[in-house]
Amino acid sequence: MKLKNARGMLTVMPDAAVLVDPDQTIVAVNHRAADLFRTDASNLEGASLDILIPELSVAAHREHVAHFFSRPARRSMGTGLRFHGRRADGSNLPVDIMLNRLIVESSTYVIAVIRDDSERLAMEVMKKQLEAANVRLAKAQDAGGLAWWEVDLTTNRMIWSTTMPRILGINGHTPPSLEAVRDLCVPEDRDHFDSLHRDMRSNSGKKVTFRLRNCHGHIRWLEESVHVETGGTVLGVMRDVTGQKVLEEKLRTESVTDELTGLFNRKQFNHDLKSNYSEFVRSRFNSAIIMYDFDHFKNINDSYGHAMGDRVLSQVATLVRDQLRPSDRAYRLGGEEFAILLRGFSTDDAWTLADRIRRAIEAVRFKLGDTRASVTVSVGIARFRDSDSNYEDSLRRADEALYQSKANSRNTISILE
Repeated sequence: MKLKNARGMLTVMPDAAVLVDPDQTIVAVNHRAADLFRTDASNLEGASLDILIPELSVAAHREHVAHFFSRPARRSMGTGLRFHGRRADGSNLPVDIMLNRLIVESSTYVIAVIRDDSERLAMEVMKKQLEAANVRLAKAQDAGGLAWWEVDLTTNRMIWSTTMPRILGINGHTPPSLEAVRDLCVPEDRDHFDSLHRDMRSNSGKKVTFRLRNCHGHIRWLEESVHVETGGTVLGVMRDVTGQKVLEEKLRTESVTDELTGLFNRKQFNHDLKSNYSEFVRSRFNSAIIMYDFDHFKNINDSYGHAMGDRVLSQVATLVRDQLRPSDRAYRLGGEEFAILLRGFSTDDAWTLADRIRRAIEAVRFKLGDTRASVTVSVGIARFRDSDSNYEDSLRRADEALYQSKANSRNTISILE
């Protein structure tokens, strides 16, 4: 393979990629790698690979790469072996790396594919926080924080612990009864609550989770289980799992949210696009896909710094979100590429909205340091077709329409029906 072909390969790769020779000199990088390390490609090409490695890790990393060069097989450095990279500003970045041998003009080179590992690490932190919260909750329960009730199935006489009224948020003198609990259940959960208590003998050992609204108007999540004991009595155990549910929802939300802009991320975009396409297949209820990308945004980052560029992306995200209906969703797919899904929109309606957004973005003068500047976006629009074999066909058209806009004059809109 010619060196120029290897360089071309890097430009089309979806991830950050670096081409390294046996001396561990960086021969070529794509723009995604330059963006990832917050520098220009020209600052990396010709430099030692050490420039991307924290000083304390350089020796170990050089040894690892040299070992890879000595072995012919492909090997992932991201399977149990993760590194920290070093950005141009000296900050560290957790990365997941995969190396692949490449013969270029009779010499052995290595292509390093680099992915930002920050999100995975953040998820691990959140998971540990959730696990720690559960441990603390368990300790509180062991100390007497559980609530319980007991009913004699023969006489229907019921008693409950002194902690029951506190968990339910009711007066401590309220007579014990399952009806008192059911009355507090949110209407949507009452059938679920009833399913556990309708035949408690058959449901021994089972659990349900339901929501109730206490006397203060607050929604609480309770987990309840029933256990049939000898003599025809049933023991019910309740615990407040609101904290756990809040953490679970926070973790779920963060896993599908772009941290910088607050928009949904690519993971949620793929999920929603699949869902909308399934709805289209079932009922022919169509959706429009709008994809937009900032024009010459690299100039903003190069001239004013990535912090200013990030501020522009965040401000535009707010502007776009304000233009949408509650049922519409906006996404950051990565870098400067964004998307919007519009349920029930025709392409004409989608064009009208896209043009309104395009004009609104163009009209803003963003404060960049001591100056103000405007930015523009190129837009591509597509909808599902009867001939589509899957949702990816429509996404491909939207992407092609976006590139048409960029190839034409930028700051414009293209539609591929």
